[in-house]
Amino acid sequence: MTLDWEKFSNKEIEKHFNPRIAVPNFDKYIKEAQKKAELARKKLPKSLDIPYGNHPLEKLDIFSKKHIQNAPVHIFIHGGYWRALDKADHSHLATPFVEQNCIYFSINYGLCPSIKLSEIKNQVFGAITWIYNNCRKFGGNPNNINISGHSAGAHLCAILTNFSWDTMNIPKDIIKSTFLISGIYEPEVVLKLSLNDEIGLTKEEASINTPMPTKKTTSNIFLSVGESEPLAWIEQTKRYTKMLLEKDNSINFKLLKNQNHFSILNLLSDSKSRYTRRMVEVTKYE
Repeated sequence: MTLDWEKFSNKEIEKHFNPRIAVPNFDKYIKEAQKKAELARKKLPKSLDIPYGNHPLEKLDIFSKKHIQNAPVHIFIHGGYWRALDKADHSHLATPFVEQNCIYFSINYGLCPSIKLSEIKNQVFGAITWIYNNCRKFGGNPNNINISGHSAGAHLCAILTNFSWDTMNIPKDIIKSTFLISGIYEPEVVLKLSLNDEIGLTKEEASINTPMPTKKTTSNIFLSVGESEPLAWIEQTKRYTKMLLEKDNSINFKLLKNQNHFSILNLLSDSKSRYTRRMVEVTKYE
């Protein structure tokens, strides 16, 4: 079967690009993640629901040990196809970073269809700007900011990485490393999905929010996708990796063995996982 999704049948599109169909027991993973996240919020030192903008969902959580100074900063952006989930579902992902004396920011943003994808993008720009300007107050080092995102969060991270930050009077090398995890990089495929009834994405919105590398970035970029994910979903990460390499970017690609779209979240919260240890190491030393 060709991996050109534009030629897919409706059934093939759903199989390859709707993770909740690709992983029939997805709800088990989500409930497990929510339980682990709740336990992490009870255990970890934190400051919750700090506003970075005016929208009710423009809030972030901060996880770090007390009295840290000049700590490496890691920012996580959650997925949910821009229309679901919450930072509170992912609090446990902070654990490996906090254990290694990093400061971890987990951000929320407004959700489709109540706002457009372009507005979500602008909110995320605002979150990064806020963290750059304020992280020192919480013990973070604004000169060592690293980001990661899962699924739709990886899409948003890809846009952030390609952005010319110096146009906003912020150092162009603000983002030292980027981890793009199981991302969606061709939003136009959503127009063919049944769940677009919940997202409300238009062809114009998909087009103007497609991450297109136009230059070499200052960020070291790490792309990963689950080995057990649908082939066309994996292929989209490979195509985006190729585009980045064509612009001479520093790239590391990893196929995560035995992982599906939702089991990856367990991996990212596991301090003993080789991949997660690599994320923390890069955050500390890039």
